Amino acid sequence: MSCSTLRRRLWLSLASAGMLSACAVGPDYQRPAVAIPDDYRSATPQQRSVQATPATQSTDAALPEDAWWKGFNDPVLDDLVAAGLANNRDLQSAIANVIKTRGQLETTRAQFFPQLGASAGSARGQGSSIGQTIVAPTPTVPLSTTSTMQLPASWQIDLFGGIRRQVEAASATEAAAIANRRAVALSVAGQMTDSYILLRALDQQLVLTRQTLENYRTTLRVFELRLKYGTANMVQVSQIQSQVDQAEASIPPLVKAIAEQENSIRFLAGRNPGNVPRGKSIEQLSLPVPPAGLPSELLARRPDVMRAEQQLIAANAQIGVAKAQYFPSISLTGALGTASNNLISLFSGPGKIWSVGAAATMPIFTAGAIAGQVTSAEAGQQMALAQYQKAVEASFRDVDNALVATSENRKLVSARQQQVGTLKTYANLSSMQFNYGYADYLTVLNAEDSLFKAQLQLVDAQRQEANAILSLYMALGGGWDAADRDTLAANQAITKADGPSQPKQP
Repeated sequence: MSCSTLRRRLWLSLASAGMLSACAVGPDYQRPAVAIPDDYRSATPQQRSVQATPATQSTDAALPEDAWWKGFNDPVLDDLVAAGLANNRDLQSAIANVIKTRGQLETTRAQFFPQLGASAGSARGQGSSIGQTIVAPTPTVPLSTTSTMQLPASWQIDLFGGIRRQVEAASATEAAAIANRRAVALSVAGQMTDSYILLRALDQQLVLTRQTLENYRTTLRVFELRLKYGTANMVQVSQIQSQVDQAEASIPPLVKAIAEQENSIRFLAGRNPGNVPRGKSIEQLSLPVPPAGLPSELLARRPDVMRAEQQLIAANAQIGVAKAQYFPSISLTGALGTASNNLISLFSGPGKIWSVGAAATMPIFTAGAIAGQVTSAEAGQQMALAQYQKAVEASFRDVDNALVATSENRKLVSARQQQVGTLKTYANLSSMQFNYGYADYLTVLNAEDSLFKAQLQLVDAQRQEANAILSLYMALGGGWDAADRDTLAANQAITKADGPSQPKQP
């Protein structure tokens, strides 16, 4: 039988084995059923449509899908988020993990194909003449040279789908890493936005405190003059001095908090401590309300839900990997090469060598080792299932909480604004009554203290309202697609398609 005929039969048998590998042991993945609410409990008609509320009127009826933080309409915030997506260390680590899992997938997928190698060698030596029958006197045993060159090949036949389950698990692991990278990118953008909102709120509170302090100092100078000329008493001066002291004591904690917040922002952007540029004030930020969306859309958008499902797919495939060990493992081997005692004739016809072979292994008695791996894989699948269900349930909880916060904080800001307006009127009237002798200064003091506290509370309410919008964005998964691609380009780490690679089979 000629060598070419053997090779043809070998490849036909390999192709037949590949067709048999169409079935795979273990359960096929099916998305588990989850309890999906018909609607969010706190959804309102206004929250089901995109609109801009607020302080600054926006002409955009819809938010940019690729950069949700631009809905706050602050270019400085946009630059800070871009810096965070380009330089954040956690995000760089997540990007590297995607590359790592992609490499592991390629390694696992390579088992589908024959593995071809090459080997060559040459040896020269002399044998011993001891014990040989000497016909004629020979001074020495002649030297000999052996040269070989081979192309060995091997192929692990995936007869029962064990390798395909490994590829399925590796592919899902890569997809989970991609989802995790998106989750980290969403988290970085969210943390940067939250830190910036808090920074602008602290800035506004510091401005109010300094303005109030300057007003108190002006009043104190007036009453010190009145005391000098006998139209005021020491009690009044002491009361005003206490106002000055209180306002002065409020400044250092605010300055400290602002510095810490600036450092936090720069840390998120992968930079050393320092100053942070400012954009719009807390009351000038646009506060758009994105649509609540449908539960099915939520499952497709939130990266943590996507990550949990891919981890479930990987765990499900591992059951098949473990069960495949019960079945025979068949491998085909072959080699084609040449050998000669003379290097010159190494490539001549008589020097050709070839070999083909097949081997099969199957466990007979493992003392429960394989059964233990199957049990462990099934338990791992149940753990991943519980985590997936938890992620889905948490997503509905987060959205509902954010919708409640969005609605109620808007009411809180309105109430605080009305309170500040009322207290301004109260402070002005009490000051007029004092000047005309109809009220003592304690009334003025109480009115001014109440106004100062209400102004600080209004700023805090505005921060909470902005944070509620941010929380709603985060709960809905944000709009991170294009921003994520920008991150990849900036880091020059991943240039392939964003989706998980599909297994290739021969």
